[in-house]
Amino acid sequence: MFIKSSQCDGQQETCGCVNVAIVRDAVIVTDEEGNISRFDHFEWRDFIAGAKAGEFDLPEGSPAVATVAA
Repeated sequence: MFIKSSQCDGQQETCGCVNVAIVRDAVIVTDEEGNISRFDHFEWRDFIAGAKAGEFDLPEGSPAVATVAA
């Protein structure tokens, strides 16, 4: 079963949301364009740890930061 990002409110035609399914041997990520990425559980664990540590945060002053904050 896929879970849609909690940050996607469905208000925008192209909100850039992803869907994630955690299955026995992998984590599957799909986007609105139908692209599919597959990660093993170790890769997914490392990605989540990096996200929590701020490794992928947008730089201060980025126009996207203002959009997210609004």
